[in-house]
Amino acid sequence: MNSRLGRILKEPKYIILGLINRKFGRLIPDKLYIAIKYRCYLGRWPNLKHPKYLSEKLQWMKLYDHDSLYPIAVDKYAVREYVGKKIGNEYLVPLLGTWDSPEDINWDNLPDQFVLKCTHGSHTNIICTQKSELDVTAAITQLHTWMKDDSTFYYGREWPYSQVKPKIICEKFIESDDPGGVRDYKFMCFDGIADNVMVCSDRQINAVRFDHFDKDWNLLRYQYVDREKPEGYTLDKPKDIDKMFKIAEQLAQDFKFVRVDLYNENDQIYFGELTFFPQSGYDTDYTPETDKYLGTKLILEMRKGDK
Repeated sequence: MNSRLGRILKEPKYIILGLINRKFGRLIPDKLYIAIKYRCYLGRWPNLKHPKYLSEKLQWMKLYDHDSLYPIAVDKYAVREYVGKKIGNEYLVPLLGTWDSPEDINWDNLPDQFVLKCTHGSHTNIICTQKSELDVTAAITQLHTWMKDDSTFYYGREWPYSQVKPKIICEKFIESDDPGGVRDYKFMCFDGIADNVMVCSDRQINAVRFDHFDKDWNLLRYQYVDREKPEGYTLDKPKDIDKMFKIAEQLAQDFKFVRVDLYNENDQIYFGELTFFPQSGYDTDYTPETDKYLGTKLILEMRKGDK
C-alpha cells in the first residue's frame, strides 16, 4: 500500500469520509472509492475478487451487477406499477399526487396529513402530520435541494439511482396506534426466499430498535447490541407475519438479493420499498460473523473480467 495512503487511513474515519465525500469524491473511480469507504467503515479492505462477506458481495454487485430492473425498483414512483403487477394495488400506500417541480404542488388540495417523497434518493421525505403547522416555503426549498441532489449515487456508488428521473410524489399518511410509531418490517431475501425480517420500532419516541427474527419468530442475534438482550427476549409476533413473508418472496422473485420493506397497520399490509444495498453495504451494526454467514446465502454469478 502507498505509505501516504496508509497514514491517512489511520486517521479517524470521519475525516477521510468527509474528504472523499465533499472534496473530491466524484473524481475517484467507483472501484477505488468503494474500497476506501469500505475500509473506513468496516476496518478491512474488501476482497472483490473472491468476496465472502455479504458486505463485500454488495459492493461487487454495485460494480458488476447492472440488472435493468434495478432502476425501476428503486424509483419510488415507477416501482408502484411493478409492485401492483406482482402482488396487487391493494398493497400500495394510496397516491395523492405526482409532480416534476415543487412549484407544481397545489398545497390547498392536500389533506391535513400526508408524506412527500423524492423518487430518486433516500432520506428525502417530508412527513406532515398537521398541514396548518407546515412551513410550505421551507418545504419547497427543501424539495428543490433534494431534486438537485445526486448524493445517493455518488456517496454510495449505488448505480441504479443515477438512472432515476427525479420526481415528487405524495402518499397517504399511515397512522399507528403504537406510541412508537409505524413499524417497518424489512425482509432480507436471497434468490426469492425471505431469510429473515428486521423489525424497526419506536422511531417516534427516539428510541429506535432493530430486532431480527427468522420465519418461526426466533430472535436472531445478528448485531453487536443483541449481546445485551436477555434470554427469552422477543417482540409481539404480528398475526399476518406468514403472509408478509410470502408477499416479500413474491416481490423478490426477480432478484438475487433484495430487502423488501413492508408495513402492517390497522390490519392492512403496505409496501414500503425495495432496497438492494442496505446501508450501502457498509452496515457496522452487524458482527463480522453475521456478515460472513449472510454472505454464504448470496451466490454471485461471477464472470471473467468482473474483478
